[in-house]
Amino acid sequence: MTNSTQNVAEISENESSKQVFKIIQGGLGRPSTPVTFDGLKEYLQPKLSADININFLIGSGSSKPAIDLMSTTFDNYKIENKSNVEITELIQRYEKECGEDNKNNIEKFLSWLGSRILGLSKDELKNEKEVQRNLIDALVNSITQGFNSAVDKNSERLKEENRKSQNPQRDVSDVVQNYEQFIRRIAKLRERSNSQVDTVNLFTTNYDLFIEYALDQLDYLYTDGFRPKLRPEFNIAEFNHRPVDIAHRFKDRWSVVKPFFRVYKLHGSINWEKDNAYILKTTNWDNKTNNGEKLPEVIAPTSSKYADSQGAPYSDLFRELSVQLLNPNSLLIINGFGFGDEHINELLKQALSRSDFEMIAFVNDQEDNTQKFMNYVGSNAKATFVTNNGGNRYGHYFSTLVDLLAFKDPFELPDDEDSEGDKNDK
Repeated sequence: MTNSTQNVAEISENESSKQVFKIIQGGLGRPSTPVTFDGLKEYLQPKLSADININFLIGSGSSKPAIDLMSTTFDNYKIENKSNVEITELIQRYEKECGEDNKNNIEKFLSWLGSRILGLSKDELKNEKEVQRNLIDALVNSITQGFNSAVDKNSERLKEENRKSQNPQRDVSDVVQNYEQFIRRIAKLRERSNSQVDTVNLFTTNYDLFIEYALDQLDYLYTDGFRPKLRPEFNIAEFNHRPVDIAHRFKDRWSVVKPFFRVYKLHGSINWEKDNAYILKTTNWDNKTNNGEKLPEVIAPTSSKYADSQGAPYSDLFRELSVQLLNPNSLLIINGFGFGDEHINELLKQALSRSDFEMIAFVNDQEDNTQKFMNYVGSNAKATFVTNNGGNRYGHYFSTLVDLLAFKDPFELPDDEDSEGDKNDK
């Protein structure tokens, strides 16, 4: 891999107003390089067109604002149950024991509930199990509703724009459009490259379906680990399969379909359900509750995430993440991930010990977990962090990454209209 700051266009003094990003090669305490939007674009795009293995890690921040923050879901749960004395007393006890700083931390609250469930006798327990299950249910439902609302809003807007114009203008602030542009641009960059590696690995900790929806809308072939059966069943071996193009059947040999995507849902998905020992993909995932229906198969945001990930299918998915990151000559781009998952952090640390691995993370370097990870990285030049500079606050937004991938394409708006769009709350 080349030096990760080799192609960065540093700006001059008379361009100070354009110092919108900074690049930190290595972790905390390392010198930062101010860079323009165009300079960052010139740095990033050649890497995505190079003959290397391309991986992305997409976290919950990439789906904002369509998906509520978990703290917002927690606040809503408290409001909805403020007349329930038992639940109110339980939450007050948690806040007293865990401190004011953690009052809105749903992960710590669920972990606290889990500790009580494991440590107390049946006689001592009140409604901890019910609160735990209902809060996880509320979290999954908020993600389901947020995804549905974003898709519906996008469909209605496109219908209206199509009535007004033959060339509808895209609103890049929309989450659905961000994901579609992200997929389209990655595909085009890989098609334009001379790389023999034409598979893109998309790892995500999100339960939502924005990645799959974008791939479906753009009609790109991909696998999410499910066998194409009447009741699609998860099997890790599916990630080793590849469709071929048989249209040119008189060629000496068949050609694989390019580009091809692999989607790894590391923490499960709102359209997964468990049936005995099998994980099935269902179309009936809207508005599921715990009233006799099967809940989506997900890893809940608790301190036991690591232990939960040791069972199938999650152990297989994390093994795939490790395998792909340890492939020779690999690049990982991170967005929306705040380094709060120690299991993933450990795999990143292992990959960073290799000389032929490179990581580029779009981050908010003011967040505690991000600072801890950057502190661990130290002087490791294979880890590059792109973050805010000066008054800029959108360096870590998913829309920024999407804008940086834009290039001259007759099927998209010109770069000056389509890049550096409205950054409000993406």
